[in-house]
Amino acid sequence: MNKRIFIFAGIILFLVLAGLVLYNNLEIYEEKMFSGPSREVIENSYYAMERWLNETGHPVRLEKSFNPSKFAQTEERVIMIDSSVGRWDNAEDLILPWIEQGGYLIISLDVHEGDGNLFRLPYRFGIDIGYGTPKEKNPRELFSDKSESDKSAPEESIPTLGKNVYFVFKERDGIFAIKDHNGWARLVEISIGDGALIIIGRPTFMLNNYLYNEVNANLAWKLTGARAEGKNKGVLFVREWYIPKSMFGKIMERGNLLPVAVSAFLLIILGFWMVVPVFGLTAVEKQKTSRPIRERFIAEIRFLKKYRALDNYLDVYEREQNPTSVYEKKKAYNYRELINQYRRIFNGTAKF
Repeated sequence: MNKRIFIFAGIILFLVLAGLVLYNNLEIYEEKMFSGPSREVIENSYYAMERWLNETGHPVRLEKSFNPSKFAQTEERVIMIDSSVGRWDNAEDLILPWIEQGGYLIISLDVHEGDGNLFRLPYRFGIDIGYGTPKEKNPRELFSDKSESDKSAPEESIPTLGKNVYFVFKERDGIFAIKDHNGWARLVEISIGDGALIIIGRPTFMLNNYLYNEVNANLAWKLTGARAEGKNKGVLFVREWYIPKSMFGKIMERGNLLPVAVSAFLLIILGFWMVVPVFGLTAVEKQKTSRPIRERFIAEIRFLKKYRALDNYLDVYEREQNPTSVYEKKKAYNYRELINQYRRIFNGTAKF
């Protein structure tokens, strides 16, 4: 076993020295590697948004469920909730006072049929909610009070808004809306006291694949980071989120695949080496099961000489043992010659 350890240590030392020599004497060129997004980015569509907020001093907190009674314990001023993960009992009584005191609540209507308690909020301010895109091409024809301000903005200046929800209401103070290029309102903001209630469909402008657009980034920032001020600058996101962990955790993250493969290969080789020895003499050396014959005789002679029983013991050996030669380590021994030698030792004419 010690021999294997020395061999392995020698191999490792040789590899380290070879690596140092190559590193110090060979010129290394920078290589550009193009790889796909990491597992975390693929599984989390809001990864870029969350990282942006965290890096600008607005820590993101995530929860999977919420109900209006938690507003009293929430320290964040900006909260974004998917309607499907919240319970909206007594929504009006609990949400409106929190908004009036300076809170900003963003509700994403991610399901077609929601809680009736939630829908009372927009209805209270004269806002009707529809799903999908209606057949009418010009929503202004639904109202009698038309104005020049209803004209659609250039398409390149409109954020990427979800198409699953639209809002119908009469223009009035306190309600701000962002419309798509067809003129349908896809986002409404209701000013309430010192805060605001924002209702949207799917927040496409916040997703990883759309946030690079300046118009989308501006809207995302104005709704979240720009309003997260005061003692607590954090932002709370309430939605279903699940990021499955890989089998080997951070070992298998992007950039670590080659070192993992090399390490696994070396581990396999080392494992075979420890189980099936193939180096040096370890494969052929035999394990000793007992002490050599000559050593056993000497030990017995010392004991018997001490108690004056050697002569009788040698007589027994001479009578009972086969006088033919025996071999040990390719050296021949004759019992009769050994016995005569021990007799001389006993009589004092020879030494061990």
